[in-house]
Amino acid sequence: MKQEFFYQNHKTSIQLEDCLKGCHSFEEFEKKVSDEFLNEDTRVGDYLSDLLDQYDKSAAGVSNAALLNPSYVGLIINGKKNNPSRDALISICLAMGTTFEEVQRLLKYAGYAPLYVRRKRDVIIWFGFMKGHNVQTVNIDLYNKGLKLLTRYKEKSDRQ
Repeated sequence: MKQEFFYQNHKTSIQLEDCLKGCHSFEEFEKKVSDEFLNEDTRVGDYLSDLLDQYDKSAAGVSNAALLNPSYVGLIINGKKNNPSRDALISICLAMGTTFEEVQRLLKYAGYAPLYVRRKRDVIIWFGFMKGHNVQTVNIDLYNKGLKLLTRYKEKSDRQ
């Protein structure tokens, strides 16, 4: 797995925010911290591919376990789906059995808010990762609290 996937110098976001507050223009900020920007040339698919290898999973198997179209993860990996939703990425990580830290990294890298402890829905999802739950179990927990599901259940015939 690539450790230098996201940041070069590993400054915290708070350090970068403090630096930003002291700058008068984007150009000044960019000059000071240009090596801290996300590498936009590297696709989310590269990280997903690394995770699939790490967890010894297939793209189609993870797509199905995430209750998505069987080609969904493959399309992301091949750069043909450049804007997967936050919920789809969470579902993919649940289906793979990733760690909480890995889903947080993927969400940030994709430009989405990480799971946040002050959002009830996010906390239920967070517990799903902590307890090793699958997408269906997390969806049931969300449903029982009257919250939006990660994915709608697709009948097997719908996913083929």
